[in-house]
Amino acid sequence: MKKGTKLGLGFASLLLGAMVLSGCTNSFCSSKDKAHILYAMDYGVCAYYDSEEAAMAADSQGVVGQVEGLNNVWYSANITNCITLNGLYTGAVKSSIRVPTLKYYIELDNVVLKHAIEADGIAASEVTAAKITGDNQDDVGILIRHGYLKYYSYNDELKDSKKLWENYSIYNHEVRMSGKVGVDECPTNDYFNYYQNQIKSKIGGYRSCLATKQGFYGNYGDYKNGRTAEIEKKDWGYAWKRVGFLSGLLVYPIGWLIDTFTAGFRGTGVYQGWAQLLAILFVTLIVRTLMLLVTFKQTTASSKMQELQPEIAKIQAKYPNSNTNQYEKQRLAQETQALYKKHKINPFTSILVMFVQFPIFICVWGAMQGSAELSSGKFLGLNLSTSISQVLTTWSNWKDPTSGVWTALALFLIMAIAQTVAMLLPQWLAKAKKKKIAKLGKNPAQKENDNKMKWFTYIMLIMIIIMGFSLVSALGVYWLVGALFSIAQTLITHAIMNRKPKNRTSKK
Repeated sequence: MKKGTKLGLGFASLLLGAMVLSGCTNSFCSSKDKAHILYAMDYGVCAYYDSEEAAMAADSQGVVGQVEGLNNVWYSANITNCITLNGLYTGAVKSSIRVPTLKYYIELDNVVLKHAIEADGIAASEVTAAKITGDNQDDVGILIRHGYLKYYSYNDELKDSKKLWENYSIYNHEVRMSGKVGVDECPTNDYFNYYQNQIKSKIGGYRSCLATKQGFYGNYGDYKNGRTAEIEKKDWGYAWKRVGFLSGLLVYPIGWLIDTFTAGFRGTGVYQGWAQLLAILFVTLIVRTLMLLVTFKQTTASSKMQELQPEIAKIQAKYPNSNTNQYEKQRLAQETQALYKKHKINPFTSILVMFVQFPIFICVWGAMQGSAELSSGKFLGLNLSTSISQVLTTWSNWKDPTSGVWTALALFLIMAIAQTVAMLLPQWLAKAKKKKIAKLGKNPAQKENDNKMKWFTYIMLIMIIIMGFSLVSALGVYWLVGALFSIAQTLITHAIMNRKPKNRTSKK
C-alpha cells in the first residue's frame, strides 16, 4: 500500500471516528430529565412526619419543626439527610467557601414543598407526610412528582436548555426576600457557583435518558442508597431531531430493543436485573449476527487469507532480503498480489470490516449508556449503570457483601479473559497451522510485519480491557457476550475452511 493511501485511510478513519463518537454518544437527556435527576440527588435536608414525636424519634440530632401552613406535617432537618448535599457542603468548607446555614436549607425546602403542592393541586388541609413522600413505591409522593420544579421552569419564553436552573435562582431569591433567613445565612455567589459546578459535573456522568416509556429509572446519587428519577418518553423523532443522525439510525433502535426485551422478560416473571441481563444477551446476539451477515463476504475473505499462509510462506522464502532489496520487495509484492487475485481475495477487506464494525460498536455503546432500563437493573448486587471501576475502587464495598463488588470483579476477569481469547485465537490457529508446514527460510520483512500486527493486537486488547473496567457494567456484559460470539465464529469458520480441501479431494 502506498504511503499516500495509508495516510488517506488514516485520515478517513479519524474523521469517521470523530463523526461516530459525536453522533452516537450524544445524551438523550432533556432539561426536564436533568431536573428530575438533580432533585433525585439533592432532595433537601428535611424528612417529613405526621407528628412532632415521630420527627424527634427519627433524628434526635436534627432540628424539628412544623411545616408552615400544614397543620399535620412536621419535619426533622439535618444536613446529613441528603448524602449528595452533605458531600457538597463538606467540600465547600474544605475549599474555604462560606456555606449557608441549616436554617436556610430548611426554608428552601419549605419553598420547594409549597410550589410542589401548588403544582399538584391538592388542598393544604389534605396534605399529610405520607402524601408528601409517598406511602410506598406504587404511591408516588408530591415531592417525587413535582420536586424537580426546584430546578426546572415551565416559562414558555425560555428555550429548553435555559429552563434548567431558572427556578433554583427564583426559589433562592424567594428565601432571601422572605425575611425568615438572615443575609449571612444565605449562600454567597461563590457557594452558588461551587454548588452548581459540582452538581453539574455529577449529573454529567448520567446519560441514561433513552426511555421508550415514561417512568422512574436509574440509581442517582449515592451508589448504595441511590434514588430513581422520572424520565420522559423518547420517540424516534426525538432521536433524529434532538440527538443526531446516527442516534436516530442506530442508537435509538438498539435502545428500543433493550426496553422491549426487558419488558418482555419482566412480563414473564423474570426479576429486575436478570431481565436486563437477558435483554443485553439477546441484543448482543442480534447485533453481532447482523454484523456477521453484512460483513460475511469480507470475513470469509480474511479466513481464506489465513488458509493461504502456507503458499504465502513459500513466496516469502523465495525473497529473504525483501526488507533491504528493492527488487525482491517488488517481486514479493507482485507474487503475493497475484496469489490473492487467483483466489479472488482483496487484502483490504479487513479494513472494510473495521469501517463497518466501528460505528456499530460505538452506537451499541451509546445505546447501553443511554438506556434508562439498564440504569435500573441490579444483577447479584451490581448496578448495571455503574462502572466496574467505581464499584471496585470504593474500598467500603469490599466490606459489604451486598455491594456487588464480587460480581463486578468476576465480570471484569471473565470479560478480560474472553476478550483475550477472542482477539488472539486467530493468531493461535494460524501459528498451529504453520507448525504443520515444512520449515522454510525466514523472511525478515514478514517477521517485522508480524511483530507489528502482534503489537497492534495487544494494544487494542489492553484498550478494550481498560474501557471495560471504566465504562458501565452493562457494557462489560456486552463485551463478554460479544467475545464468546467471536470465539464461536472463529472456531466455526476455521472448521469450515479446513473441511473444504478434503471435500475437493474426495470429489476428485
